Amino acid sequence: MTDSPEIDFDHLNKYVGGEPDLTREVFGLFRNQVEMWGRGLRADSDDEVWSSVAHSLKGSARAVGAMKLAEACEKAEVLIGDDRRPGAREVAVEALEHRISQVLSEIVHWEYKDDMRRLRSE
Repeated sequence: MTDSPEIDFDHLNKYVGGEPDLTREVFGLFRNQVEMWGRGLRADSDDEVWSSVAHSLKGSARAVGAMKLAEACEKAEVLIGDDRRPGAREVAVEALEHRISQVLSEIVHWEYKDDMRRLRSE
């Protein structure tokens, strides 16, 4: 299961060894991180919160191999201080929400395929 446009399973498997149960656990942790940190993903957040949220999401994304999401987080992370251009955060929020949605969709797809594999092996 390495043909995902949003998740680099080769990267992920370096850490989970291709173990489906561990992969599920990592995906669950990612979901929790996205839920927790995603609440702070607001264009009007102060610089410290904005940077912290983007940085934390970046780490979570890298952990599951969601490199496009991690790149978007990295770009958003620097939209503070003098680099906080009008409208840039609003665009970043939309991009991040889209990427998060894509990654979560890929996770659901992987889980479905894994569920089907498990059912066939019973």
